[in-house]
Amino acid sequence: MSRRGRGETGCAVGRRRRSCRAGNTPAVPAGNTRGEVGVTSPGFDERAAAVERLVRAVLGRLASEVGSPRIDRLSDNQHWWRYGQESFVGLRPRAWLMPPDVPIVGWLDRIPEMGAVRASYAADPVLGPRVDALLGTIASRAARNFDWLLIQHVIEPMVLATGSYEFREDVFWRVYAQFELGFGAATVTMVEFLPLNGFESTMPRLELPGGLVLQPMSDGQMDHAINALAVPRVAASGVNGVQVSRLDQWALTRSRVVEVVAGHVDVMPPDTDQFPTLLEPASWLITALRIVCGGSAITTRPLYAQTDDEFPIVRGARAALTSFGAADNARPTHLMSQDAETVRIVYLALGLPAVQQDRSLQVAIRRLVAAGTRNDDGDRLIDLSIAAEALFIQRVNLAGASKGNKIAAGAAQMLSNDPQITADPTEISDFMAEIYRARNAEIHGDGQPYGRLRRLSGVPTESLALAVAEAELVMRRAVHMVLQDHVTAHGLALAAQT
Repeated sequence: MSRRGRGETGCAVGRRRRSCRAGNTPAVPAGNTRGEVGVTSPGFDERAAAVERLVRAVLGRLASEVGSPRIDRLSDNQHWWRYGQESFVGLRPRAWLMPPDVPIVGWLDRIPEMGAVRASYAADPVLGPRVDALLGTIASRAARNFDWLLIQHVIEPMVLATGSYEFREDVFWRVYAQFELGFGAATVTMVEFLPLNGFESTMPRLELPGGLVLQPMSDGQMDHAINALAVPRVAASGVNGVQVSRLDQWALTRSRVVEVVAGHVDVMPPDTDQFPTLLEPASWLITALRIVCGGSAITTRPLYAQTDDEFPIVRGARAALTSFGAADNARPTHLMSQDAETVRIVYLALGLPAVQQDRSLQVAIRRLVAAGTRNDDGDRLIDLSIAAEALFIQRVNLAGASKGNKIAAGAAQMLSNDPQITADPTEISDFMAEIYRARNAEIHGDGQPYGRLRRLSGVPTESLALAVAEAELVMRRAVHMVLQDHVTAHGLALAAQT
C-alpha cells in the first residue's frame, strides 16, 4: 500500500491564502443548489451529480466507521505556514486528520460510485485528458492523481466547512463548482518573483513599467522563498520553525498568463515561458532605491510559481539558485511614500542610453551601490571615495589641483543648493576634503587618525561610521543630481516611458 504525502494542501484553510479559484475565471458565488452556482459548462450537471453521489457515499461510510472527523493542526514537512509577522512553522493550522485508509493510493476507487465519476469526466474533451495525467504548463508539469485531487479539493474542504461528515448540499455545490472550474482552467497566472533582503516600505506596493510590481510576498511565495534559501533565517526553533525578518519579505514581481497543458509534449519551443527575466530590472531597482533611499537592500534568487489564489495546477516553484550577498539589516532601505515617484524616475533614467554611456557616472553608481553592501566602515569609505573621484574630478575643471581639492570643490559646487544637504558650500568642501584624507589613511594602512574627522555641519566626531554615513548621503545626492541633468536633457523620452 502506498500513502500519499500531505504536502499538497486543500482549499482556503488556516491563515494561508490557498483558495481554489480557477485561472482567469471569477470566484464561484455561494449557492444552495446546482442552479445557483453559475457554472454552465457542457456536461457539468452530469459530472456534478456523479461526484455528489460519490461524496455522499464517502461521507456516509466515514460517519458509520469513525463517527466524527478529527480536525486539528497537522505537521507539514513540505510547506511553511505563517504564525505571525516573522514566524513560519511547518504546521498546518487547521486540517482534517484523515482516517488511515483515506490517503492510501486507490482508496477512493474502491468506492463503487467512483466509476461513474471517471466515466463522466472521460466524456469531456477538456477534462478527460487531464485525469491521472501530467498537468501544468508547457515548461512545468507533474503527474496528478485524480482521486487524490477529489479528496483534497472536494471532500476535505467539505469536512472542514461543516466540521462533520454530514453532507450539506449548499457546501457541496460551492466547493465542487470551484473544483471543476479550477481543474478545467484554460490558463493559469504564473508569477516570477525576486525577493529583496534589507528592505521595507510604508506603501503597499510600487508599480513600475513593464508590469513590474514591488510588493510584500504572499504567504505562498514566502514558503517557496524559505525553501529555496532566498530569505535568511534569523532564528530557527528546531527543524520545523523559522523566523524571517520583516525586512526580508518583499519581492519584485511580474505576472504572466500561461496556457495549461496536459499530457506529454514532445517538443518545447526554446522561447517558451522564459525564466528568469527579472535580473536586469531588479538591478536597476536596487540601484534606484540605494540612490534615493540609501540603505543596503539587495535581491536574492529568482523564483517562479503559480499565484496563490488559483486552483493549484502547477505544483511547487522553480528557482534559479544564484549566489548573492547579504544585506545589513542594521541599515535597511526604507521606501517612504513621498519618495515613490522619485524612485520610478531614477529607475527609468538608469535605462537611458546617455546614462549608460556616461562612464564616470556609471563608475560612481557602481561604487555607491557597492558601498551600501559593505559591513566594514573602512571599506565603505574607500568605495565612496572612488565614487567621488569618478564623479567630481571629471566634472570640475581645476587645473593643477590635487584630487582631494577637486573632489571638495566639485561637491561644494554641485550640492550648494541641494535641499537635503543642509550644510553651506564651505562646510561641504571641508567635509569632503577630510573624507578624502581619511580615505588615504585607510587605503595606505596608516591606522585610523580619525580624531580630526568632522560631520557635514562642521561638528568634530571620532565616529567613522557617522562620517561615512554622511559621505554616502553626499554621493547619493550628487549622483541623483547628475541623473536629473540627464532626465532634463532627455525629458521627452523619459516622459514617454512613464
